[in-house]
Amino acid sequence: MTVGELAELARRAQSGDEAARDDLLAELYCSVRKHIHLVLGSRVLVEDAVQETMIALYLGLPRFRGDASPRTWALTIATRVAHKLRAWEARYDLDNDDMADTSVFDCGPAEAAELALLQRALAKLAPKKRDAFVLMAIFELSAEAAGRVLEVPANTAASQYRHARAELQARFKRMEAPTRLDVSRTPGAVES
Repeated sequence: MTVGELAELARRAQSGDEAARDDLLAELYCSVRKHIHLVLGSRVLVEDAVQETMIALYLGLPRFRGDASPRTWALTIATRVAHKLRAWEARYDLDNDDMADTSVFDCGPAEAAELALLQRALAKLAPKKRDAFVLMAIFELSAEAAGRVLEVPANTAASQYRHARAELQARFKRMEAPTRLDVSRTPGAVES
């Protein structure tokens, strides 16, 4: 759905059109769920964060001013909720095997393996860098829009994104490096 179509749905929803409100929230749900899943990782935290975000969107819709697109507004709220849950659940370890929920991303087994790899790599990033990377690389927001979502200047969001991208590239490059195993000898063989 285009930005203009989302804005029109938001306008109609604010004027009391319940079908428009439901359509808008359904459209935003997909973006919110993907964003939170990439930022938090855990299915348990994701479900809580998505639910809390959708309630905040529903309750906040009458106050939506339209300064940003409805998707950017939703991602801003989702980011705030994720930050709150991340701080509240500080003992949570993002790097676990429970992360690849393919139903969130509508992908097959091959893509799910890549998604799991990406999520583990994202989990190693500092939260601010991860948030900027997800918004700019995955959701393709501009530095200005990402800055609005993260409540930082555009240059800060762009810098966090560049650092995250560099760290991810280095991590994936290390993973691709060939291992240096000595295969010339049979393990356990006795030399004569």
